[in-house]
Amino acid sequence: MGMQADIENHLGQFWDKRALEIVDDPLSVDELGAPMESVMAVEALVEIGKMLNVKIPVEVVIRNGGYETKEQFVDLVTSGILTHLKEKTHE
Repeated sequence: MGMQADIENHLGQFWDKRALEIVDDPLSVDELGAPMESVMAVEALVEIGKMLNVKIPVEVVIRNGGYETKEQFVDLVTSGILTHLKEKTHE
């Protein structure tokens, strides 16, 4: 698998794990906000940063307001990470 596929796979698994935690938690109020808040998405970024052995700046990749769907989360965060990595190689 290529780097993009690895990132997408990791983000998808992160979303699914988070969704299961919400379903299993009877006290969760996550239905009130975005399904994936930007604060939670930062956790996924840290994991991917370790996986790629690079520091990914949160403000460059994570959007304010969170993400409504798994597809939106995976697509936007993956493209943000890839854009950052391309710019980093041109520095």
